[in-house]
Amino acid sequence: MLKKYNFIFILIFFFSNWIRADEINFFKKIRGCFCTGGLIVGKVDRSDKIVIDGKSIKISEDGFFVFGFDRNYQNSVNFNVNGQKYTRNIEKKKYKVERINNLPKRKVEPSKDDLDQIIKDQKKIKLAKKNSINRKIFSNKFRLPVEGRISGVYGSQRILNKIPKRPHYGLDIAAPKGKKIFAPNNGVVTMSAKNMFFTGNTVILDHGLGLISIFAHLEDIFVEVGEAVEVGKLIASVGMTGRATGPHLHWGMYLSNIPIDPMLVVEANLF
Repeated sequence: MLKKYNFIFILIFFFSNWIRADEINFFKKIRGCFCTGGLIVGKVDRSDKIVIDGKSIKISEDGFFVFGFDRNYQNSVNFNVNGQKYTRNIEKKKYKVERINNLPKRKVEPSKDDLDQIIKDQKKIKLAKKNSINRKIFSNKFRLPVEGRISGVYGSQRILNKIPKRPHYGLDIAAPKGKKIFAPNNGVVTMSAKNMFFTGNTVILDHGLGLISIFAHLEDIFVEVGEAVEVGKLIASVGMTGRATGPHLHWGMYLSNIPIDPMLVVEANLF
């Protein structure tokens, strides 16, 4: 009887270690940050079936998948890879509260006409996000699009004229008006718009796989919709158009509708 139990124990031991080795091999195929505001990129076989937290994940024509964790993501993420289940913990980030006072009232509490424009602007942005190119355009490293002082960070809660607003989803870089802004990575221009209510003169780049960059408060725009740009190409200049209290670039990143922390992407070494 003892030999029987020993045999069962040995089987369980080897099976558990086989699963563990398989899990390690899978996560070696993923790069990025398992943290709130983070982005992960995986390189897999196109035939793989991947489900993350119950959501079936699309694998691109070149064998990549991406997944993002928003500001308030749960404590862990669950994977089902070809029927095998794995779990990873999510690192939680702490976010600060920023208070900005003495803004024009209409920038904090928009009028009805302003709200009409805001709705139109949101439709333009939604359209620019839609139908992202189903392959990885971006290279392994993102870089800051402009040199300057970091004046606003992802996830911080803004209180404008003592009225709490939605968290700040992006990175603000203060720089002199007219300073050149360069593409942080390869992409295709999907929107080039002027005089939007909140973001002013705005450009959106599609990096592929549903990942986009939004550049806001621009002065001049040097690219057109449909134009393919490579990392380092001049795309715009720093301004203070839209809702801005001083010249700066607001750089936002989204995976579909999930806001991603641009600084975490800059710090990552992706595929």
